Amino acid sequence: MTNREINHKNQPIRALITKEEFVHDLLTVLVVGILLGFLAPFGMNEVPLFLAIFYWVVTCTCGYFIYMPCNQLSERYLVKLVPNHWGRLIITMIVASVLMSFFVPFSVWLFFDITINYPQQFWQVLPKAIIIGGILTFIGIVKDYINRQNAKLSKSAQLIDQQLQESSSQDELQLQKFMAELPVEKRGKLLCLEMSDHYLKVYTDKGHHLILMRFKDALALLSGYQGLQTHRSWWVAIEAIAKVHKDGRKTYLELANELQVPVSKTYAEAVKAADIH
Repeated sequence: MTNREINHKNQPIRALITKEEFVHDLLTVLVVGILLGFLAPFGMNEVPLFLAIFYWVVTCTCGYFIYMPCNQLSERYLVKLVPNHWGRLIITMIVASVLMSFFVPFSVWLFFDITINYPQQFWQVLPKAIIIGGILTFIGIVKDYINRQNAKLSKSAQLIDQQLQESSSQDELQLQKFMAELPVEKRGKLLCLEMSDHYLKVYTDKGHHLILMRFKDALALLSGYQGLQTHRSWWVAIEAIAKVHKDGRKTYLELANELQVPVSKTYAEAVKAADIH
């Protein structure tokens, strides 16, 4: 297990917060401050609306500059001491709320010009700071969760796209390898294959040609190509099929070159499943 341990001293230090995250957080704080101003909690309903909004925006902004560094620092330095993420959040919220409780009495005095008893105001503000800090922390948790989920979805989409591209490239290489067996003048849009003794008759939109290759080897090379086996000795490209017609109990696929390919009972279900009309 020791070879999997990470030496944190040798790890590059990531910025506490990016510019985009900082701007987004400030916008969130602004919205919360305006909302609190309209709600006028804690007996502020008699305060003029513009003053209440201004007070709460300033208070929430200052709170952000207290809570955010505390949270970031705890995630950097308390991970070993407090491994549980929720435990770190609780510690951070309590510490930041204590700091906030020292600031709020000063802001109340500054905005409303009232005499304050600092120790008394501190204990009155502390539970309120914990409540508001909890709300802001919850918003931050939700935001981080959404960002992580979006990042996972984006990474998964990129991985799927990369795998599809690699698969498509591999299929294209297999097709090119197969078509290289044909003379240049016969290379074109692949229509179908017909097994003929030890040879394979390859039909393209430029004609047909016999090559020395086993039928099953050809099918292996074309496994990624859109086609299906219709008979013990026939394989057709899906896009080459023009129509399906029956002659009594026998079923045939008519191709773009007007060639009729038989469909045996063994492969009839596969043809039916391909939804070919």
